[in-house]
Amino acid sequence: MDGYSELVFYSALRDALGSESMIVPCSKTLREVLESLASKHRSVEMLLKEVDWNVYGVRDDGSRIELNSRLPCDSRVHVVLPPSGGALIDARILRRGDDVDLGDLVSLAASQSRASGAVAVFVGVVKGEVGGVRVNKLVYEDAGKAAEAVMRRIALEVAEKHELDAAIVYHYTGERLPGEKTIIAVVAGKSRLNVYPALQELVDRVKREAPIWKVEYRERGEVVYILGDRVVRREVLLS
Repeated sequence: MDGYSELVFYSALRDALGSESMIVPCSKTLREVLESLASKHRSVEMLLKEVDWNVYGVRDDGSRIELNSRLPCDSRVHVVLPPSGGALIDARILRRGDDVDLGDLVSLAASQSRASGAVAVFVGVVKGEVGGVRVNKLVYEDAGKAAEAVMRRIALEVAEKHELDAAIVYHYTGERLPGEKTIIAVVAGKSRLNVYPALQELVDRVKREAPIWKVEYRERGEVVYILGDRVVRREVLLS
């Protein structure tokens, strides 16, 4: 509908408002809409004060809407509260030369809550061989800030769903050689019962949803695009 945005609410904000979504004029900022709701609903006012107005919006494409930003027209905006337990959320695109100390990441994730009893780590590396064919290198291309925004949204949703204390996901882009790291994911929570499934969901969703694309350069000059579960050969595409 032209001139309007759909706001979608979750968790305590949904319950305080008594509604999962509403249509609002896109001429307003997110703060103005929430202030209006707080003036009409004491429970919403109390909740926003409780979280120090640590609230922002995320569009379906992962782009972030700050409190003082005007709402985009003809769009759905998910209103994001701090995830369960005030989880640490960190999502980044890394380039060659960006070094990551896994020990430091594990310590950081584990220190977020005294109730944390488990930290799980996944590190993806470049395969040197696929289907019996040698891989010389991979080249990742990303959509920049949009890729980070999508990764952050995924980490937030996974943290809330699995009640995590931390969800961290980094993805390298550019040229990567066999054996080099491609993706790093670290999650912390109460026990293995929630961190194991959370870690798998985080990695799977980033691979499926983040706007990051992979090209494999194989032996004998073969070049293939990896698009979802499809393998597209460059020579066929450009023939």
